[in-house]
Amino acid sequence: MIRRWVCLSFFLCCGILPVHGGILRQSQVQLLCHRTANRDLPENTLDALALAARMGCNIIEVDVTRTLDGELVLNHDNFLDRFTNSTGEVEHTELRELDKMDFGAWRGSRFRGMHIAHLSDALRLARELNVGLYLDIKTKGIGPQLVASLAREGMTERVIFGGEWDDIRALDPRANEDETKSLDPGFTSEQVDRLHTEGKTVIGSFSANAHEMDLSAMRAAVAAGADGIMVDYPRLGAEAVGRPVEARLGRLVKLAEQGSSGQRVSAIRELSAYIGFPLQRQFLRLLLDPDEAVSHEAALALVNGRPSAKVVDLQPALHSSAAAARRNAAWAIGTIAAESSDATDCVAVLLPTLDDPDGSVVKSGLLALTWCPISNQTPVPAETLMSFFASPVPIMRGLAAIALAKFQPKTAAIVIPQELEKEEADAAAYDAAWAARGRAKLSQPEIDRIIERYRAQMKLVQAAAMLQSGPARDILLKEAFRSVHDYSSVIALVAGYQLWDRLEDDPTLAISALASTDGDVADRAEWTLAQAGAKVLPAVRIALGASSGNERQRLIRVVAWQADEEALPLLRQIESTDPSNSQLAQWAIGKISSL
Repeated sequence: MIRRWVCLSFFLCCGILPVHGGILRQSQVQLLCHRTANRDLPENTLDALALAARMGCNIIEVDVTRTLDGELVLNHDNFLDRFTNSTGEVEHTELRELDKMDFGAWRGSRFRGMHIAHLSDALRLARELNVGLYLDIKTKGIGPQLVASLAREGMTERVIFGGEWDDIRALDPRANEDETKSLDPGFTSEQVDRLHTEGKTVIGSFSANAHEMDLSAMRAAVAAGADGIMVDYPRLGAEAVGRPVEARLGRLVKLAEQGSSGQRVSAIRELSAYIGFPLQRQFLRLLLDPDEAVSHEAALALVNGRPSAKVVDLQPALHSSAAAARRNAAWAIGTIAAESSDATDCVAVLLPTLDDPDGSVVKSGLLALTWCPISNQTPVPAETLMSFFASPVPIMRGLAAIALAKFQPKTAAIVIPQELEKEEADAAAYDAAWAARGRAKLSQPEIDRIIERYRAQMKLVQAAAMLQSGPARDILLKEAFRSVHDYSSVIALVAGYQLWDRLEDDPTLAISALASTDGDVADRAEWTLAQAGAKVLPAVRIALGASSGNERQRLIRVVAWQADEEALPLLRQIESTDPSNSQLAQWAIGKISSL
């Protein structure tokens, strides 16, 4: 079994499609990487494919499997038991179920959140990164589908086939016609020369043969004239072929430290893609840069690292003389704490940023604070957060509402409705003044003012939704079904959406809103009830029996959209006794019956 697996992976029977001529026969020794960067990252993921390319792999071997619903994905041994917290086989599972699984955590917590790679995404990424692929086909009979995917993604000329590729051979008898010979370490230049005279491409194999980390043997294979080496450790392979990864990283570090802001940002972004390399020290240094874009890109690199930086590593930057460093350090601390199970110091670290002399640092600190886990050791004083409601900067009021809802929910349940009323009164006054001016075209400063108010309003609605079910529901009901026609109307729209999962216990107010003379209010109520689930339907049916006019029409539509079978007797009664709604009832009966 092991021997068969080795054969499939190392080209003992494989060559190159005629249209792929030259994928192996290049001027430089080719680095072939088995199962992506499988010793550095979870295998066959897009992250591992990208890292293999960045480490210098010219051709990357991936495994192609078909899912239960006929989609092509990257997976080697088909068992979910090794890669996920589920069980079963990839081939017997639909793609949308696979997409919900974590295919990274099996390798450790730092890799959580990685997902199974779709073949189409892998092909697109390989094309963008200018690498070839060796497609080890694990599912029989997928040749036509695979060939079509290659054509669609522009990768037909950049692949080699292996594994279950008989149907591809049937499609094109010349497929893999060029001979490739795989040799275990220890071969001589004379052997290579002889194979070359026979027209064969020679690949030195350094996988599954006790030579996976044998750098000296890899170098000897290159010196003997091999056309390429197949490795499990791309970093060692890159060293052996004379293209060390560290040299590439060194050049990127220099670019990150000098040049234009855009060039530096691009270099940092590229450096951050080298997952697992010891670059955190460089990113921490660049975080302190006074250039906002450079500092923020370094913060992104520290947050997205696997593993990410720790809060304690970022604390010194909060005391930097550069406001950009303090601002981005606060953001990074909050981001890391939101995803960490050990971030109880987040609140204590960030609270001092709320007194920073630079307003942008305060804003970043307040935003980051909303992401911190609740800490019993360090409470967030309500008075500190309440002080921001007097800020002339709208977003500061909005962020304070989010923080108050999280850390002081009882106070927030009182304050947030008051702040919403203030924002709505301000919007109404602004709209009235604009109407008095004949609704003339707004200037850019006026538009900017509305946008800033809008940001605060969205945060206030989010804060209301964070509260316990009773207070949150009361606030959202009031906001969703108020009559409003100024720029604060988005509050009502979003509040209505938030009610979809909150009307189960008592939909009375939403049902009452169906009778509103304001069409926008009635529309929101109707669609909220249509999306609120089956638990609201008993109350809807009772109201339907006692309703009339527009309210009845809307209730008929609600039971139709919800496919409420229990409403059918009532609908048939309306069809036969209410001529004004007979046609609509007939439509609803047909809609429900069709499901």
